[in-house]
Amino acid sequence: MTLKTTDPCVIRLSKGESISSELAEILQEVNIASIGSFVVPPEHPTELHYHDFDEYWLFTEGTTTVTLRLPDGTKKEYEIGPYDLIATPKGVEHGHIPNEAVTGLQFVSKIEPSARQGHLYR
Repeated sequence: MTLKTTDPCVIRLSKGESISSELAEILQEVNIASIGSFVVPPEHPTELHYHDFDEYWLFTEGTTTVTLRLPDGTKKEYEIGPYDLIATPKGVEHGHIPNEAVTGLQFVSKIEPSARQGHLYR
């Protein structure tokens, strides 16, 4: 996977942004059956991790600081709010620290039989 910057992974839907063509070429087909909701309170941040598949977070309420780190070590933080979509291609580390309780939808791409499940750590 070659992704030149982490910026295309953050899509501000409330500002009319959409997934860039660069990111669209990398992402795999979404597994529609994987869509589920989440609630993360500030005392339970999501640690930095990655997957062998693409993962998406669509935040609907609250604010959080999302960290993305590419396989080459490039790291960036983003202040995220309602209707911001985080699209993380497989291998891109991601995590977040909520400023308050955050809610949203989470889903993943279709998972290849050889893919490892769950959170993976470097």
